[in-house]
Amino acid sequence: MRTPDGVAFTREDFLPPSGKDILNPRMPIYAPQDPYPYEPDPRACRIHRVLPDGLYVYVQDLMGDIWIAPDGAHQHPKILDHAQPVQFAGDLSIEDGRIADLTNVSGTFQCDDENGLRAVREVLVQQEWEVSIDGVRFFPADGRRPIILA
Repeated sequence: MRTPDGVAFTREDFLPPSGKDILNPRMPIYAPQDPYPYEPDPRACRIHRVLPDGLYVYVQDLMGDIWIAPDGAHQHPKILDHAQPVQFAGDLSIEDGRIADLTNVSGTFQCDDENGLRAVREVLVQQEWEVSIDGVRFFPADGRRPIILA
């Protein structure tokens, strides 16, 4: 794989020091389309159950953890340190303490894999989030209408 500026990388570049591959081998890794090494947003954190209602952007890091920051212009590359690749990215909204909307919308990472969005939903459910049944929407890269994932 290559970053947008042509730097090659492989899964092995992101293995922890133990060398054990904890990444899901079926999931692609997405490099940021904008490889500038932004400083992380100080409001970025792992998703947790005490978040206020609102709009957020998220990334799933290479360890499978989901990190969020308040929604805003060009936020995805500022969630993790210095243009790190991700397993998945998008946006979500929290209403009344539940995930009302979960998508793959990210101009920075352009994740185009329905199974990746399903995997993010599963991580959230495992963390005891209620995820709206009709709120998981996959936006195909080719511009077709969004698909509601059941």
